[in-house]
Amino acid sequence: MADNIKYRFFRKLKNKYRLVILNDGTFEERVAVKITPLLVLSVSLIIGLLLIFSTFLLFSFTPLKEYVPGKTTLETQKELIELSIKVDSLVVLLEGRDLYVNNLRTILNGGEVEEFIIENSDVAVNNNPNLNNSKEDSLFRIKIEEISSGDYISTSSNFNIHFLSPLKGEVTDGYNKKKKHFGIDVVGKRGSLITSVSDGVVVTSDWTKETGFVIAVQHSEGFLSFYKHNSKLLKGVGEFVRAGDPVSVIGNSGELTSGPHLHFELWKNGESVNPENYITF
Repeated sequence: MADNIKYRFFRKLKNKYRLVILNDGTFEERVAVKITPLLVLSVSLIIGLLLIFSTFLLFSFTPLKEYVPGKTTLETQKELIELSIKVDSLVVLLEGRDLYVNNLRTILNGGEVEEFIIENSDVAVNNNPNLNNSKEDSLFRIKIEEISSGDYISTSSNFNIHFLSPLKGEVTDGYNKKKKHFGIDVVGKRGSLITSVSDGVVVTSDWTKETGFVIAVQHSEGFLSFYKHNSKLLKGVGEFVRAGDPVSVIGNSGELTSGPHLHFELWKNGESVNPENYITF
């Protein structure tokens, strides 16, 4: 039964038909073509394969391939890779700036800053260097003090920066990182001018609840100096100051103070350092 059905189907495919095109007015025969269903299927299949193959060639070897999702030219791929690298770099830069701003706010409020963590590094980094004065250092400081009247010039191979004392007076409270006292307290005469320890640009000139009137100066080689509890600020953000230029007036502003004095902090590459290791007061 099934064989008979298949036989009749294939026989119908081989049946001959005539395709005639007539003149509509005179009914004159113009074109007559003998065709079979098998011929029609064969021609249709060949035309379909040709269309598929032509489309494949067009979208593979012409600019049309750029319109195919996921298919791009080599130049476009390079541009995408470069853009991806730039975006990653911008993300890292923004994260670093955000951390810098957050640390700056924390410093102004007397808190402890976040540290940069370097992952997968084989290099050991000493985040807590020993800044205690050695015998040789003490002799060197005495010699420099005699020559420069209290000023200090760093002779490290990494930087060469000249520091001046911001205020001549008595140090009443020293640097103590464990107690989160990231600077020193210097008592001076009422109305004394506080000067910049080195050349730099004012990055903060504002008032906070805890430390009162605060001014900060960004110096070269990653140094940042803070002057807190002032009674008056003499410089604004963005102004360039030279070493020895007055930046504020000693005062007693803010909640974290018990009398007129200068709370001075010195930071190096985002970490607090003992100012007395750099400046003689």
